[in-house]
Amino acid sequence: MKKYLFVFIPTLFLIACGTDLNKEQGSSTDSTSETDVPSKIPLTELFLPDKSIATFKGDGNEYASFTLTTKYLYDVYVATYEDNGGTIVQKIYYISDDKISLLANNAEAYDVGLPSLSELQSMQEIDVYMVSPLSVGTQFNGWKITSTTETVETDLQTFEDVITIEKVDEQGSKTRKYFAKNYGEIKREYIMPEGDEPFIVTSTIESIK
Repeated sequence: MKKYLFVFIPTLFLIACGTDLNKEQGSSTDSTSETDVPSKIPLTELFLPDKSIATFKGDGNEYASFTLTTKYLYDVYVATYEDNGGTIVQKIYYISDDKISLLANNAEAYDVGLPSLSELQSMQEIDVYMVSPLSVGTQFNGWKITSTTETVETDLQTFEDVITIEKVDEQGSKTRKYFAKNYGEIKREYIMPEGDEPFIVTSTIESIK
């Protein structure tokens, strides 16, 4: 499996003003099920604490294990550094009322500095990381919220009311991300059909310092 799988598979949202805004941003919402209710987690709580370093245990690929460093910039801007032993990827996010926008995705970010506030304000969205409402059926950029009540067991702790999003590509491979309040992304899962047994790669949080 090539290294780029977990540089891209991270690699953590868009309904605010009604259907017109949904059409402009390319998101939609289906009806929630009886067992899934809208999450009350604010988008600002979908990241790890400032200056934290989280370790993720990988399975299925040598680059599935990584450390994730989180730095808060100017209130609504967050930078993360993901080091999987093969490369360091810097990502910069902007948190608005109805979504989290990805502004930068820099691979080989060994000496990349942080932009100033004016530089951040001039940066354009290159992708959408998450949108609200955090309800089952909400869709954005090929992703869909499939659950808001998942339970995820990790070496760190057992998480309740986890938000799960999923994307399926043209070959039928699935990518899932799991988000918990005050932690953000706690698990990633890539499932590729391959004969009788699917090929599965996971990254799961195991410690924070």
